[in-house]
Amino acid sequence: MSYPIFKDLDKSVTDIFSEDFDMKYTLKIKTGGPAGSTFTTTTQYEPSKETKLSSKVGVKISHSQLQGFTLDKLEVAGNGAVTTETSLAGAAPGLKLEFKGNDSSKGDLGFVYSVPAATLTGELDTLNFSKATASLSGGHGPISAGVSADLNIAKSTLGSVDAKVVYTVPSLLTVCAKSTNKFSDFSLLFSYAVTKNITFAGLASYTPKATNGFLAAVHKCSPNTTIKVKAATNGTLNASWKQAFAGKFSVVSTTEVPPGLSSIKFGLNATLG
Repeated sequence: MSYPIFKDLDKSVTDIFSEDFDMKYTLKIKTGGPAGSTFTTTTQYEPSKETKLSSKVGVKISHSQLQGFTLDKLEVAGNGAVTTETSLAGAAPGLKLEFKGNDSSKGDLGFVYSVPAATLTGELDTLNFSKATASLSGGHGPISAGVSADLNIAKSTLGSVDAKVVYTVPSLLTVCAKSTNKFSDFSLLFSYAVTKNITFAGLASYTPKATNGFLAAVHKCSPNTTIKVKAATNGTLNASWKQAFAGKFSVVSTTEVPPGLSSIKFGLNATLG
């Protein structure tokens, strides 16, 4: 079993603070198609814009006859913008090749190489040859760690350098210390499962300009109902209610209460399929 890629080392904790807190109004419908394909139609309601509704259609294809090739995303937005993501697994033992691009300014070619002791990733901007990124993650026992670096090819300078150290006790505790921006910004995250259905999490971050923090709680009230609450040190409070129904239909309602109750925001995101 290989280690997660660098950006996913602390995913179990960061997802607590990001997932199910989307302040948009969306309806996502997933439909199975031929040859292992999945079509996803996303419609978003934007009350602040003249055109209230926007939509995009995407398809993912993964089939045994494709011999490791996967069309991870072919997405067409309502304005005609096209986004493409593909991958090829099995080109060599432990190697996966990836391409991510669009019809305007993105064309990134990358790879993920995994062995039991470590996972190495790399990505190159093949459109403008302006940027390259590499990362390495590994560990031993309950401790995993990784480092990532960006290279500005055009200026021949080192961009961001990030590092993470994660300590994990499965199904109980995760603690992560990480630094970003060439070791000038620091964060400490943790999640702790008080019971099987209740989890607490915390995040503290320091930058030369500000220090921020969050506390969050997740309560799985039942197999179909999950409540999440997140509070920030600036006084902002977020809450979400996720309800799963029959037929692979789920709804997430969200609320954001800023300091002073100045402008309460709401969101509603439904997924079918």
